Amino acid sequence: MNREYEQITNDILNNEKFKSLKEEVHHHNSNRYNHCLEVSKKTYKICKKLNLDYRSATRAALVHDFFFTDEFKNKKQQLLKHPKQALKNANQIMSLNEKEQNIIEAHMYPIGKKLPKYKESIVVDIVDDIVSIKEKIGGDFEYLKVATNFLFIIFVELLIK
Repeated sequence: MNREYEQITNDILNNEKFKSLKEEVHHHNSNRYNHCLEVSKKTYKICKKLNLDYRSATRAALVHDFFFTDEFKNKKQQLLKHPKQALKNANQIMSLNEKEQNIIEAHMYPIGKKLPKYKESIVVDIVDDIVSIKEKIGGDFEYLKVATNFLFIIFVELLIK
């Protein structure tokens, strides 16, 4: 990526507990570390382009799935409760502002029931969905990606206005 992205995320990416997400399977075809990294990089680009708080969005996107499978009893509990666990784990390695906290907690809306309060929260929620679909399908779908990006930009522009 670029130097600014590295400056924003360096402390998180170099944290040993966060690095251990490389051992956590995510969406069958990825690991949780790479998933978080991809969501964060895409969030950075989109929020910067839309003149949003890209620093908070990028950092929160990086830790939005900062949880470990063994912290839950089953898959259903993991699905429903991982945003709160990710927030708890993120609070152990960094200081989070109110916006970053909402981004992490609301990234599974409406499943997670936490309402996104900020435009950046909506961006991360949508980017996470897109990256997750890509990982679950297990391939590159360039045409779908272009169409989704176009619709996403229109959606965010409507929210901003």
